[in-house]
Amino acid sequence: MPTQQLHDKYPNVLSVVCYLNTSPRIHIPRLGTSIISMAYTVAPSPARPRTVKRKPVPYFEPEIEELGPRDSATKAESLDSYKPDASSSGVLYSSTPQFDLETTFPAILAPIRLLHNVAESQDLDSLRALTRVFSQCLLTIFHSMNQLPVDVRYTSAYKLSECAVQFSKKLFLCHVNQLEVDGFEPVNRRDFIWQGLQLLDMTMSALKEFMQTAERELQRKKPLPEPPVEFEEEEEEVEECYEEESGTCEDTRLSSDGASTDKTCVEEADELGSLVKPPTKKPKRRLAAIISASLRRTCSKKHKKSLTPPTDTATACEKAASPAGRAFATTNIRNSIALFPELFDGKLDNSIHHPEDSTELYVDQNGVLQLASIKGLVRYLTSTASDNDLELVDVFFLTFRYFATPALLLDAFIERYREALPDDLSPDQAHIESLHIKLRVARLLHKWVDLHWRHSDDHAIFATLTQFAFSDLSQDLPREVSSQIINTLHHAACAKEHNGRRLEKTIQSMQGSSPIGELSSTWEPRDKKAMMKGEFAKIKLSQFASPQGIDLLTHQLTVILLDKYRDFQPEDATRFWVEEATGHTTYGVSNDAGPKVTTYASFEKALHLWVIDAIVSEPSVESRVAKVQFFLDWAQECHKIRNYAGSWALYSACDRHSLIGNSLNIGAKHDEIRLYLRLFFSPLNRMKSYKEAIQKSLGPTLPTLVLFVGDVKRQCGNEPCVEHPNVPGGEKLINLRRYRPLTRAIQDMEKCHTPYHIQRVDYVCHWMEQVVCAYLGLPELEWEHIIYEKSQRLVKNNRK
Repeated sequence: MPTQQLHDKYPNVLSVVCYLNTSPRIHIPRLGTSIISMAYTVAPSPARPRTVKRKPVPYFEPEIEELGPRDSATKAESLDSYKPDASSSGVLYSSTPQFDLETTFPAILAPIRLLHNVAESQDLDSLRALTRVFSQCLLTIFHSMNQLPVDVRYTSAYKLSECAVQFSKKLFLCHVNQLEVDGFEPVNRRDFIWQGLQLLDMTMSALKEFMQTAERELQRKKPLPEPPVEFEEEEEEVEECYEEESGTCEDTRLSSDGASTDKTCVEEADELGSLVKPPTKKPKRRLAAIISASLRRTCSKKHKKSLTPPTDTATACEKAASPAGRAFATTNIRNSIALFPELFDGKLDNSIHHPEDSTELYVDQNGVLQLASIKGLVRYLTSTASDNDLELVDVFFLTFRYFATPALLLDAFIERYREALPDDLSPDQAHIESLHIKLRVARLLHKWVDLHWRHSDDHAIFATLTQFAFSDLSQDLPREVSSQIINTLHHAACAKEHNGRRLEKTIQSMQGSSPIGELSSTWEPRDKKAMMKGEFAKIKLSQFASPQGIDLLTHQLTVILLDKYRDFQPEDATRFWVEEATGHTTYGVSNDAGPKVTTYASFEKALHLWVIDAIVSEPSVESRVAKVQFFLDWAQECHKIRNYAGSWALYSACDRHSLIGNSLNIGAKHDEIRLYLRLFFSPLNRMKSYKEAIQKSLGPTLPTLVLFVGDVKRQCGNEPCVEHPNVPGGEKLINLRRYRPLTRAIQDMEKCHTPYHIQRVDYVCHWMEQVVCAYLGLPELEWEHIIYEKSQRLVKNNRK
């Protein structure tokens, strides 16, 4: 076929081929002495077959970077990133390969862009041809990735990500390859193309995750360089001097050839964070170095009978020999604030008990902390005793403003950090216990600033906390740990009003665990023009009495309620209800959550009144039955998509026998719907089924506030502070039994902030808001009286 005819029939495909043939070769750097070069040829031909070429590159000799006495060779790594800022040792190597489609393999982006254009052209021939181009690009990528080291390609994460790409690719190809069957024609061409594009997007998402996994595994398997001879000898001399002073001589040291006779996870983690000094200067023995030597002696004593490293996958460090004879470091210090206490927990059977714990803490028979003072609660949180109480940290940070101030809390943390240890401890035990406490304090402070910080309440202590972080945390703790909170404080200082990311991270977790597709409806009502003009008196509900019409109403009601619910924070709503129930204000600046919470609850009540009024306004029994059936169908559809606020308002209106009457024959189907919803929202068991549905977190949810208001105000009946059962007449302690249910209510409300993906129809939302909000003009009791009068008219007419 001539070139011009090919261009006329397949313009998109030829443009891709031209782009691929003229694009430069793309290089993926690899650890070692070679770089993989790929010549991306789309269609193999006899003249120029597709090949993968390798060409050597000069080897870059490692250079030693001289750091100051306060600098660490390991820069802090972000809590949410697998990419470190610098090398984990004092020897600088070339960076780990960055796997990015835009820079590593841009040729695949052209067919993807043109495939998305097929949605507009509806050209199935272009779809079939571009799919072959896309498949060849994927094969080239996989061929190049197979050149990675074997120990990277055989990790479970790499294999899982690779299988995900292959699975998504096969789904996409199987869908498009239906066009190869003779006589095949899609029933709906538009839907067929859109399904193919969805599978294409799924494949690209899996490919992106696959490349990120490969990069992450390469970073974890990056070989540690051999230390310089001068530094190694100096380190041995320092350790020998310290051993002679302390009287312990069972320390196992590294030999000059880099081999290790006995290494544990603690030792490797210490090496990753150890300071690198210039060879001409003797390094100062700071706290981290002293604890490092102590840990090595302790670990060597414990394991000197066995040269095999621990096999516990949670704490043991995997090792593999490289061709150069170096050990691969797989320890990831990204979560060092959480991991460092775990390293030392194995050396502590239990944290040291404080003399005042007996009077400032009360634990029930199940081992759950029930009463505590501020200082006692901080001590408990920074000890191993709190490890089994998984919800205590959330209880503490979500409710501490009810019984303390930020300044009082920060003072308690600083006092715990600087607390003197008993004199009867050995030096090694004292160092381990002290570092254990300090690391836990640092972790809690980081949680406070990162997740629970409230600018309106906590900004007064920001300067004090920052000064403490620079003066104490940065001096006493490993740099990987202290830099986490310092970086978080820096971001908070740069922000105009920094608030914690707790709600944001909860939403991200919900979206990842329970993904949901987009909800949309293409159906349009007959009176669309009247709705758009604002002539709402002409709109009748009967035109929505179809499955498509009910779907449209369900989706738009969900959009309206979601906007009102996401307008306030769950923590602020709980504070509003507590202040409303107790009549006392809590610490902090008064927030504007009250009107927003009231707006959401008032819309629920107005929707309830609108439904009742629409039913009792019907002139005959038959028309009332039809309206009840319509609203029950609507309530059921709301229930299916977990819009419990709308479902509750619609159903409860249909269940008002005193106004609607109990003699209506609505049929077996709708009787079953009403009975199911009655049991689901039953107040007899405090809405147990509804509460379980909220806590299961199966997807985006819109709650009715009836349950939360009741739970919060019910707990306000408990005393905030009570006496210790074993210390009558003593100081009153914080009653955690009052605050644990408040925390669970906040957590459940936070889950419901997960957004729906619903296409908004403005004219329907505007009509619905105008109709429902009209019932907010009068008090609820007056509307009840008006509706009751309407309900009696039909009764009187039937008697006549």
